[in-house]
Amino acid sequence: MNLRLLTYQAVLKGLDEAHLLLGNGFNASLGIKTDYKSIFNEMKKEYAGYQEIENLLESNEYDLEKLLGELEGNLNTTGGFLNRFVSNKIKLDFMKAASHLATSQVNNVYQEKNDGIYLLLKDFNNYFTLNYDPFLYLLLMKFKKKDNENKAVMLQGALPFVGRNLDEEQDGIYSKIKEARNNGELNIHVNESDTRKDLKKCTKSTFSTVAKEHFKAENWKAKDIDKAINLVWQEENESHELDINDGFFRDEDFEQPVYGGKQMLNQNLFFLHGAFHIYKDKENILKITQKTDKALYERLTEIINDGEKEIVCVFKSNAKKEEIETNKYLKSAYDKLAKLAGNIVIIGCSLSDNDKHIYGQINNSQIKTVYISSKKNNSDEYYKKAEKLFNKKQIILFDRETITYELPENEND
Repeated sequence: MNLRLLTYQAVLKGLDEAHLLLGNGFNASLGIKTDYKSIFNEMKKEYAGYQEIENLLESNEYDLEKLLGELEGNLNTTGGFLNRFVSNKIKLDFMKAASHLATSQVNNVYQEKNDGIYLLLKDFNNYFTLNYDPFLYLLLMKFKKKDNENKAVMLQGALPFVGRNLDEEQDGIYSKIKEARNNGELNIHVNESDTRKDLKKCTKSTFSTVAKEHFKAENWKAKDIDKAINLVWQEENESHELDINDGFFRDEDFEQPVYGGKQMLNQNLFFLHGAFHIYKDKENILKITQKTDKALYERLTEIINDGEKEIVCVFKSNAKKEEIETNKYLKSAYDKLAKLAGNIVIIGCSLSDNDKHIYGQINNSQIKTVYISSKKNNSDEYYKKAEKLFNKKQIILFDRETITYELPENEND
């Protein structure tokens, strides 16, 4: 069929009312390795005994979800206590490993790909993920609007004031550097040919090098140039804010944020199969807010070992829908899919049978067009799979290799 794939940039241009669904391939595209094999390798670092089951996992493509599901199914059989102990141990180590892989790298991703990530996220009304790990949550929180609006207004108002002071002290240093950033071009000579790149699209380090060379005649001190560049970058980053609501709110009756109430009405971030930072305590759904890895792991251990509490995660590879139906948080996220309208963009999902229940909800919604990231070399096969899952929708595939998280070429036109 030789299917023609759109580019990621073309998809961004064509979006109107849109929603985003992410799978593990999204993490991988940003260099965050939270696939099962990487998680298992991280688990082995903490407990060498896992090497004894590596052959078993390798034959099942390191499907830790399947392993955990089988253990869950054996909890009520002879030896149930031992099975529960082993299951809890593996769950905890799985969560620790995946959380560590995500949290240790999210800051680098945010700092290095700030503009491109923001452009990816800003066009969507709702965010859904099939991943358990906290990467998407942590990334979105980087762009979350400040709760204290007055503080935000004060900060945004203060930046131009600092810029004017710099201009007065150093002969327009801030204004000239900002002008270079917004409208300047970098000429690159390679193999006897010249190309041009907008300085607006350069990294901070590249722009700094170019600016210091270009403004040599101004006799500005390097530290003052750095100060002006930092201010320009701070202004750009302050404008990168998103309205994110995960459905949790502070209640004086609970130590941790609780799920429900009016917050649910405006919720736009959904973990379709749960997440490590969400847990159930009797009838309430709560959110872990510990900020350090050590504190998080201690809290996870406490919850897993408490018979009345459980982490909200669907670890079963089969019968996921049944588990979703019995949990307030998961059911709410699942139902939200069926209420969507407009378009949905799917990135990093394998369209596996394990997640048919999710794709079925999208197919039964008012969504018109489903955009799906795909490899070029198996796009025909992938399209056939998508046709079966979304037979009521227009399906458009786009080349996953074009998801660069850089500014689109015409962003400043």
